[in-house]
Amino acid sequence: MEYKPKIGVLLITSGWFRNIGLQSDVSSFSIEVEKIGREIVAQISDFSDPVYSGVLFSEASAGKAADEIIDSGVDGLIISPLMWCEDQILRAALKKLPELPIILCTFLPYTTLPEYLDYSEMLKGSGTVGTLQVSGYLNREGFNYQVVTGYYKSPEVYGILKDYCNAFKVKKQLQNAICGVLPFPCNQMSTTWVDEFNIRKLYGVEYKYLEISRLYKEAQESDQNEIDEFKQAIKGKGYLIEVDERNLNEGIKYALAMEKIVNVENINIFCINDIIEEMHSVTGLRPSLYNPRLSESGVVVAMEADISSGIGMYILKMFTGQTPIFTEVLTADLEKNSLVLGHAGYHEAVNYDENYPVKIVPDVEYKSADKFSGAVTCIKYKPGDVTLVNCVYNGNRLRFTIFEGESVDCPPKLEDTNHLFCRLNLPVVDFFNKVLKLGVSQHFLVIPDKYSDNLERLCQFVDIEFVKL
Repeated sequence: MEYKPKIGVLLITSGWFRNIGLQSDVSSFSIEVEKIGREIVAQISDFSDPVYSGVLFSEASAGKAADEIIDSGVDGLIISPLMWCEDQILRAALKKLPELPIILCTFLPYTTLPEYLDYSEMLKGSGTVGTLQVSGYLNREGFNYQVVTGYYKSPEVYGILKDYCNAFKVKKQLQNAICGVLPFPCNQMSTTWVDEFNIRKLYGVEYKYLEISRLYKEAQESDQNEIDEFKQAIKGKGYLIEVDERNLNEGIKYALAMEKIVNVENINIFCINDIIEEMHSVTGLRPSLYNPRLSESGVVVAMEADISSGIGMYILKMFTGQTPIFTEVLTADLEKNSLVLGHAGYHEAVNYDENYPVKIVPDVEYKSADKFSGAVTCIKYKPGDVTLVNCVYNGNRLRFTIFEGESVDCPPKLEDTNHLFCRLNLPVVDFFNKVLKLGVSQHFLVIPDKYSDNLERLCQFVDIEFVKL
């Protein structure tokens, strides 16, 4: 079952209005505000597990709501003054609560106003006063918050809230993530290096370094029944197999070995240094055969031991539910304003173009150099809108550099390599000039559809620098 973020909800009105007789517990005005509160929480329930104690109008009720939120162990807070309210009501709750990310919402009860407002109707929309007032308190006290404004029934408002709540979920799940590195970072590509201590401090990701000898041992201990079952599953999917039985069997052994190590070590992010000499002298190939069971368990695999990209892939998968592929910008077509993006090695055979079969082919780079030709699962990416993300460690934290484009509907563009032909939403020359000046890596993570705006909201709460081209 998919994990829903648990969200504390503080909807606030004024005790003073009750004290001076503008509002009472049983007035139609109060009943309507309570109804709006329930409708807001019902909408939030579609994508989160809300902890809600009703509309608050006193320090005592705020304190009780905070106690319930503490007992529930929430991931973040939604705060909204539905009308003007006193600071001390919110302060009574926040003083008790641990430090949590906050979404400050201005929920308007109407989309337009009558020609003339009676006073109670105006008060029903006076949450504008409340959020403006509260924003100063939150900002000056150093709370981590973002804002959402709109009609309380607007789907767009709840779409933004969903992104922020999913960011809370990602932030929490990263705290338990384990990054397996086989066997160590890539010396040939120092731009992929990270400050592991700071990554752990910022995001909670732990590292496990794995031995190639262990991978080799696990592979050689695979029994024939395991190999045959895996082979039947491949054939059942209709993959076009272009390697002989010997090389296919060896590829399967390493697909199984990866799965066993990942399961034993509880790995979420698997970063393989696939280009070091030891990998090829010990195993005789580059492990590149797609194992669907790894994908189904949520594990992501990055090549060239690119830890930043591996963490980025895991974040993208958790946040969007889409399967990212690991690519680099291989070359460019100036006339068609397009890039060829792809990469050798291990990839998930998920977002492939159904007009062209998934293939298992020899490793295009190592087939003549290694003991085995390799068995690489190869796809041509499906056509449609795509979002591309470069994820690097900028010296202080992770940075997402993002742009959108279109995976072109065309025949395969590149020999025996996972790839897409991507038409950009900005001129190719501008793309290169901007990212080169910014300082990126060669690796770009690709997911289907348009997610730039959503990912910007994610980065605001997960402490990732965001750059959109």
